[in-house]
Amino acid sequence: MQLKENWLTYCSRPTIFRRVIGTSMLLLTLALLALMGAERYDNQRNLYNQTASDLLTQLTGIGYELQQEGLEPPKKGAILAEQFEPGENLFTLCDQQLNSVFVSQAVRKRSIGDLCAHVKRSQSKWSTQAVELAPKRHYYVYPLTMETASGEMHLVILRDANKAQRELAARNSWITIKSLILLPVILLLLISGALWGMKPLNRLGLQLQEIIEGKRSRLGKPEATELVGITHALNDMLEQSEQRREIYQNAMKDLAHSLKTRLAAIQAILDDPNSNPEHCRSDMYDQLTQMDQLIQYQLRKAVMGRQGLSTEKVAISPIVQQLTNMLDKVYRDKRLNFIIEIDDAIQFPINKEDLMEFLGNLMDNASRFAITTVKIRVEQDAEQQLLLTVEDDGPGIEPALRQKVLGRGERADERHPGQGIGLAVCNELSHSYGGQLIIGDSSLGGAAITLKLPNSHHYVDRP
Repeated sequence: MQLKENWLTYCSRPTIFRRVIGTSMLLLTLALLALMGAERYDNQRNLYNQTASDLLTQLTGIGYELQQEGLEPPKKGAILAEQFEPGENLFTLCDQQLNSVFVSQAVRKRSIGDLCAHVKRSQSKWSTQAVELAPKRHYYVYPLTMETASGEMHLVILRDANKAQRELAARNSWITIKSLILLPVILLLLISGALWGMKPLNRLGLQLQEIIEGKRSRLGKPEATELVGITHALNDMLEQSEQRREIYQNAMKDLAHSLKTRLAAIQAILDDPNSNPEHCRSDMYDQLTQMDQLIQYQLRKAVMGRQGLSTEKVAISPIVQQLTNMLDKVYRDKRLNFIIEIDDAIQFPINKEDLMEFLGNLMDNASRFAITTVKIRVEQDAEQQLLLTVEDDGPGIEPALRQKVLGRGERADERHPGQGIGLAVCNELSHSYGGQLIIGDSSLGGAAITLKLPNSHHYVDRP
């Protein structure tokens, strides 16, 4: 059962696994077949040469037989051996045109065909393979060329190859058995090697699955050098995805925070029993227009980041006046006194929607904590940097908390409602334009929050 499950597991491996195993097995099988063929040929050649090892000795017996027939023997002979006595040698003598001149007694006795014609058909391409020259009788053919007094002659000698053929068949059978044993072993080793080699890739897949399931946030250190690049790329992509998700979340929080003040203004307009219907309709239209602009602005910021928003020179007075009219309705019960000290000639190098969001957050915070007075002033310092300050006469912000309240979700006073977003948004905006947000003490007795901004189009991208 376990073996069946393992086999099904192998069959269900990814395509890359099957391709590696299939291609490797194909190449190894072809290589093994080539080695088998080479070994078979080597065995065949060795037996051919082994059978011809005493061929020189046989020439003496052939010489005696030719002498008995009145033909000139080879010029060089050898010591006569018993197995090569005249009448026992298988040979044929051919002339220069490969026509039969003499056929030995043994060849005639065994009814072997014309050896000269056989050599002529083979076109001098001698083979180490045994040839069936008689029914169920195989022979090795050894063609020799020799010089005689009559000219060049061809001596074709035969050797019985039946015994060698049986030995060759046994050797070839052993080669086949070895191959049948070796192929499964190679396959198992190949699968084991492929599984071991793909282990880092499988672990990478498991880590990605854990990221999907929320069990981890980043890929671990890769186990293989080849995976370093892809691991770093995936981690970078995950980081960018988190940053993009954070941008969307912050944009939605900023939108909700910005709309809250507009909704409060609409509620105040609707609750005012003394409002003129015509003025009420106009004020409602203004607030709805601002809400629509805020939505479009936050959506652009979420999709493109601040790099996609253009910078421009914006007059601040109309925006301050518009926000003052809105906050005057929202905090109508406080009857706040808004002091505006702005030189109409001063313009801010900032996107209009960014300036609206920045001022809206600062003036809303100041109005919420102020007792009677909110002050907005704009000036230039000695270095020609623009200073936008919003002050109030409220409780202020303790020095120990001033850096803390610039983070998202951080609040200096838990007794007042809020999400701790406003100052964080202002801090992000100031940095995106190369500026600085400074929290200090106001001459009115409360907090003074200042935007220090270079009087240029200098811009720093923020994701």
